[in-house]
Amino acid sequence: MRKEPVIVLKFGGSVLLDERRLRIAVHEIYRWRRDGWRVVAVVSALAGRTDELIAQCASINPSVNDGDKAAVIAQGELESAAMLGVQLDRAGIPAQVLTPADVRFIADGDPLDANPVSIDVARIESALEHDGIVVFPGFVAIDQSSRIVTLGRGGSDLSAVFLCNALGADRCRLIKDVDGLNDRDPALIHLDPLRYGEASYEDALSTDGTIIQHKAVRYAQGAGIEFELGRFNGVRPTRIGSLKTRFDDQSDLPNNLRVVVCGLGTVGQGVVELISQLPALFTIVGSACASPSKHEDLIPLLGTISDDAIGVSQVEADVVIELIGGVEVAQQVVANAIELGRHVITANKPLIARDGDVLRERAQRNEGSIRYSASVGGSLPVLEVASRTRPRAIQGIFNGTGNFILGSLERGKALESAVVQAQELGFAERDPSRDLDGRDVVDKLRVIADLLGWRDAGANIQAESIAKWVENGDCVYPSRHIATLDSSGGRVVVESVDADSLFAQTHNEWNVFVASYEDSSQLVVRGKGAGRWPTSEAVMADLLELSRACATQASESGVCCVSK
Repeated sequence: MRKEPVIVLKFGGSVLLDERRLRIAVHEIYRWRRDGWRVVAVVSALAGRTDELIAQCASINPSVNDGDKAAVIAQGELESAAMLGVQLDRAGIPAQVLTPADVRFIADGDPLDANPVSIDVARIESALEHDGIVVFPGFVAIDQSSRIVTLGRGGSDLSAVFLCNALGADRCRLIKDVDGLNDRDPALIHLDPLRYGEASYEDALSTDGTIIQHKAVRYAQGAGIEFELGRFNGVRPTRIGSLKTRFDDQSDLPNNLRVVVCGLGTVGQGVVELISQLPALFTIVGSACASPSKHEDLIPLLGTISDDAIGVSQVEADVVIELIGGVEVAQQVVANAIELGRHVITANKPLIARDGDVLRERAQRNEGSIRYSASVGGSLPVLEVASRTRPRAIQGIFNGTGNFILGSLERGKALESAVVQAQELGFAERDPSRDLDGRDVVDKLRVIADLLGWRDAGANIQAESIAKWVENGDCVYPSRHIATLDSSGGRVVVESVDADSLFAQTHNEWNVFVASYEDSSQLVVRGKGAGRWPTSEAVMADLLELSRACATQASESGVCCVSK
């Protein structure tokens, strides 16, 4: 198997304001995962939770001993880690939540201000090998007797840099509510702070400790660990290490992008909800769907909802998100947006399979772009892996609906009942024929083939129908709708698989992507391929990627890519 680099991401309570804001961590984790990183996510308690637990403890027993107090206040981080695992699963992103006890994260000294000593690295590496993501509660450890201890105020910073050192991670980034390390807290002092582009350990320690735990900095200094500090979706964090201090005259604050959303079905509603949680980054300036009266609950977020998607696509905006479905109206919406120099994000696989080349060329000519990660695999980052690693062949399960239905058939359901259940859960469209007969996967393979420059392959793909397979009585379980593709062509067939195989272990709406390379190595990535939240997450990932591209361009040239 190919080894991917490891990044440790730490999310502070200033970012995780409440359970809904855990989605911020989901977006950031998925950003790095789809860019080819294995991720260890270290999380603090939700904002104010530690103080609540301290007060609760004091109200019960003002003279509580330090060991019991540590056990109580550790619950905040344990809760947020568990809830982040739930949020990642909803978004279709595989992850393992590990506790300090699971990995024998040992610390000694004061139970309320302990110092980390050791950790079971092999257990973490095994989880990363299987799922690519580990979620870990910061601030919390255990002592030699397996009693809970904590690492002092701000101790999640220390957890992150300790894990970075123990794992030999390639990067470590602390995600805060600021765009970098400042020489003073901008919220406390009226003087404009100076922002560090790079900071020595000594200068990081000269700050007042409100942004970064000094204990963590001292540990990093002793271990020779360089780390970063910045904002969610940031592109220019402060680097801290054995560096020559350099102040940065530019911030790393995002440009607010004006967004139009066309299509308010299952995915469109999810995208609107996610966008609305990031008002500093995005403002929705227009929306459209076939039946606006059905979506009056979205009016507080969207204002007026039009029934004219083609007209709305011409509203003054920076990016148009097309989630209409079908091809003809969607094609007009996308073409209009591109001709006006807008950036376009779409989940429309038939459109991209048919017109992808033309649309990309037009977008480039008009100084825009078109992104379509959600068209293939839901939150399984198929296109990113293929584009980044250039495999010689691919194989996988690329239709969550079909996989869910095959699993239901294996459990004894009739085909019609399995389809109805998939529709009720939001996995299948009203007309599921494209999922059942394989056309959905054929379109996806054509998009992949086009991306990889396999022109002949895109025109030479055969598909077998799940419904026909059932009608013919060929039902041998476990079976999966497996797609293969190389430069000569592809196929989508229902195949019986070994019960202990990778494909047999891919259940329900989950998809799996296996990329094979010239050196005989392979890369395996999993994710959910159907449903509101996995597809919404892929759309959001494209939107956040666009935001980063604009921020990067602005910092390099002084001109934002949407300032046209």
